[in-house]
Amino acid sequence: MALIQKKTRFLPFLIPVILALIFFSLSSLPTRRAPWYEEVFWNLVSPPQQLVSGIENGIKGVWNRYAAIVGAEKERDLLAMRVAKLEEELIKGAEVNEENKRLRELLSYKESLPQKTIAARVIANDPRAEFKSITIDKGSSDGITPLMAVVGPRGLVGKVGTVTSGYSRVLMITDPNSVVDAMVQRSRARGMVVGAAWRTELKSGYYISRLEYLRRVSDIRNGDVVVTSGLDMVFPAGIPIGTVADISASRYGVFTEANVIPFENMAELQEVLVILSSPDQGVANFAAEK
Repeated sequence: MALIQKKTRFLPFLIPVILALIFFSLSSLPTRRAPWYEEVFWNLVSPPQQLVSGIENGIKGVWNRYAAIVGAEKERDLLAMRVAKLEEELIKGAEVNEENKRLRELLSYKESLPQKTIAARVIANDPRAEFKSITIDKGSSDGITPLMAVVGPRGLVGKVGTVTSGYSRVLMITDPNSVVDAMVQRSRARGMVVGAAWRTELKSGYYISRLEYLRRVSDIRNGDVVVTSGLDMVFPAGIPIGTVADISASRYGVFTEANVIPFENMAELQEVLVILSSPDQGVANFAAEK
């Protein structure tokens, strides 16, 4: 009995020691070395797992880059479409501005003419054709008749030839069949402007006419302005035709000849004015005055 009492006296000291040992043993479990078979297992499993993880990350990276490229391409295509649309709008705007500019020039010239006129759009123009003519979108239903004078914003274009109800063919002054009674504005020297229908190197791209039947002593110089005389009862007087260039004597030396570079570029005409007064009306008015 005494022995038992003697042993129980140490219990209050042993219990804390035992609890401390248990605590330290439990807290050191996570840091213990794994058994050899676990190390072998993880050494076998880790490389494939890392490979699979690397492939997965690579696929994710490729997919993300692909998605980014597709998104960038779509955005690029969208931007390209927007740029193309803006360029189209700019071109249309520039075309409208050019048309307005031409129409303002034509309107300004129209206001300077005492005769009644009608504006027409050129719908056909083949400068390569044997006969130099244009087709306009106005005809007999608009009051147009053959031989009416046709002008552009800068000067004389020609005269109406054949006419239908909705269209008219205009014979230009550069056609070999065209003859216009004209005079030099400065000196009033008179001659006939005849179509030559060949390109001149004096002004690239322009067809020319010839001023013929000038007197040998006529006062004419390079650069002189040639206008209609009105004496042929077809073209009203004072319409600008072109400028004089390359003066020469005729074959027999009786007359003086010169090239005439028209003010209008016949190959680029887009709008014209038709003077609504026929030669028949001019003759009738002349007879009535008599």
